[in-house]
Amino acid sequence: STLVVASEAYRKFGLLLPAVRDAARSTITRLAIKLQQYIMREKLSGQVLHVRTNRLRSSITQQVTESAHGITAIVGTNVWYGRVHEYGFQGTVNVGAHLREIKMAWGRPISPVSFTVKAHTRKVVFPERSFLRSALADMTPEIWVTLQNAASLAAKGVWNGR
Repeated sequence: STLVVASEAYRKFGLLLPAVRDAARSTITRLAIKLQQYIMREKLSGQVLHVRTNRLRSSITQQVTESAHGITAIVGTNVWYGRVHEYGFQGTVNVGAHLREIKMAWGRPISPVSFTVKAHTRKVVFPERSFLRSALADMTPEIWVTLQNAASLAAKGVWNGR
């Protein structure tokens, strides 16, 4: 009788890890999608940055990968200026030659005048306007509770004979 109980417990324990991993994978995927939507809806629609062209907001992606070491969700952007907004930037940038049109002089409207601006360098300071890290920080409590609940439910389901 003791041997039967021990082998049954061992069998269920062997089922526990895949069940918890499956629950974690689906929960992490749902959370990654929710984080992506939160960034697009809240952080990039006025809370941190305002929409101009929709390029940054529409570039927010999420990807869930699984390896022997765990399950990882990545939410981010491949737009180059997303990094500038997220971390800020202070330095020198190159400005290419371009045409400039002047419509006002000394605060008064004038007939438009165009002229060429030569290529030059310019010192810039962009303040940090985190939209990715701040969104993750906002959702961290919910993420932990959701993952703990999913793991608990998966463990109970396996242990109760699922």
